[in-house]
Amino acid sequence: MNGQKMRKNIPKNKIISFWTPVNRNKINVAEVKSKLSPNTFQETLRVTLIIGQAFSLLPVNGIMSKIATKVRFEWSSWKCMYAFLSLIGQVFMTIMCVTRVTHSETTLSVTTPIIFYFTTCITMITFFRVARNWPNLVRNISLVEEVDPSFDHSVTYRCNITCAVVLFLALVEHILSLLSAFAGAMTCYPNKSLYEGFVTHFYPWVFKFLPYTPFLGILTQFLHFQSTIIWNFSDLFVICMSYYLTSRLEHVNKKLLAAQGKYLPEVFWKTSRENYGRATELVRRVDDVISGIVFISFANNLFFICLQLFNTLENGIKGTGECSRQATRKVFF
Repeated sequence: MNGQKMRKNIPKNKIISFWTPVNRNKINVAEVKSKLSPNTFQETLRVTLIIGQAFSLLPVNGIMSKIATKVRFEWSSWKCMYAFLSLIGQVFMTIMCVTRVTHSETTLSVTTPIIFYFTTCITMITFFRVARNWPNLVRNISLVEEVDPSFDHSVTYRCNITCAVVLFLALVEHILSLLSAFAGAMTCYPNKSLYEGFVTHFYPWVFKFLPYTPFLGILTQFLHFQSTIIWNFSDLFVICMSYYLTSRLEHVNKKLLAAQGKYLPEVFWKTSRENYGRATELVRRVDDVISGIVFISFANNLFFICLQLFNTLENGIKGTGECSRQATRKVFF
């Protein structure tokens, strides 16, 4: 009865003005939430994984799906078969390089292809190990994202731009090496056809022991290109994974910076501590899965930087062609 009397004492226009802002506010909040979509780990690394699978790395299914439970690793999938056949091809290239060393003088230029293809084989085997643990890693990350979602999509753009830049530079470097090989082939093998002279000059560890056929030439060139991309993809994969982990830690840090100088309840600090704990635990889980890739990437970069430095100091910046050096030795002796 008292509530009805108090409501009668409030003017009609006051009642309307009291309820209208509340209804409008609820509608506005719903509209804002419908426009926001959280950024996910699968969305961030989707392009990176597609590039890797194009060259037989990370043979897992469900990378296009937004649902973590659909990510699976199956030995019987065509992706695993493709990766296994590619591994056999890289083992073949490694064996041919070893055969060349046993039939010639052992020098750094002769042993470098062995290291190049052997590390490719190790990288592919390591990515097999990553692929087996990838579904569990994706599910663990998905649980963290459900508890503490991030709406920062810039990390996805950074990953995609990095993929484009790194692969473009790798492609330019590969094309320049091919042009140099074509020029060397025309000097060393003037009596052979252009493509036969090119593959004989560029892949002596194969065509010194096997007869030339167009199919073998194309297969050898594909395996070499695949090995080059795998070498660069290891760095690219580590970079993109680092982008994502950094974004998760920055997500926690932004909340703490926004709360700086403010009096907040105890539950906020408890939640922040839990979010930070989940982020650091996520870093440890990722490190357990991709630590082998990180080590291979570091070792490859260190070796080839030292190799290029050695070649520069030995031959100078311009250098000399292999056929020119052989001709000079013959004239000298």
